[in-house]
Amino acid sequence: MPPYYTTLWVGGAPYYYADEVYYSWRPERREYVVVDPPTEADTYVPPPTPEQTFVYPKLGQDEQQMAQDRYECHRWAVEQSGFDPVQPSADLPIAQLPVKRADYQRATRACLEARGYSVR
Repeated sequence: MPPYYTTLWVGGAPYYYADEVYYSWRPERREYVVVDPPTEADTYVPPPTPEQTFVYPKLGQDEQQMAQDRYECHRWAVEQSGFDPVQPSADLPIAQLPVKRADYQRATRACLEARGYSVR
């Protein structure tokens, strides 16, 4: 199985999705196997675990200013990327989640750095 994947829960069982291929764990064989895609009506995609971002003020911004800047950069990144990590769209294909999340994170970082923050 590829080192990156998305977990889907279908009928209480996990499926793993990577590179447009679905996998399932077969404990009796002790391996992952390629399986047919589950029906979308039964599929639940848990929200991805957000990556932790550290933001440090470089220009002496106080906590109130930093909170305001983070919020404004979040809104701007949502507009630029078309993705809101707080409310991901159900219409977004599973394969696009990592791409859209990365676009959002790049936009957020660019906005915060332009406002005088170090982002890691």
